[in-house]
Amino acid sequence: MTTSLAVALLVGTAACGNAGSTPSSDATAPSASASEQGGAVTIKTFAFDPDPATVPAGTTVTWANEDEILHTVTSGERDEADGTFDKQLDGPGSVAEHTFDTPGTYAYHCSIHPGMDGVVEVS
Repeated sequence: MTTSLAVALLVGTAACGNAGSTPSSDATAPSASASEQGGAVTIKTFAFDPDPATVPAGTTVTWANEDEILHTVTSGERDEADGTFDKQLDGPGSVAEHTFDTPGTYAYHCSIHPGMDGVVEVS
């Protein structure tokens, strides 16, 4: 009977130990700015996040594709690509980078998917 009691106490203690714990991430927390993420932009569900990405001059912005399909990160407005960068991200886990040295507002888009447009604001 002592063994049964010990097992019951261990199971009860383990269950109680998790009852008041909080999750490691807060699902309702707002997205961090690209500056807070070290210049990181995620491509997921046909969208760039954060948008706009706000970073200080000299920051290398990294786009990471989490979608299962090909995307591009192409500089300039959709109808006026400016040739500064044009990176292809082949699928999940692929990344592209560009360093923004001069303050300003920089438009970019996915040249494959209409509506996938983003902005990098450099201060």
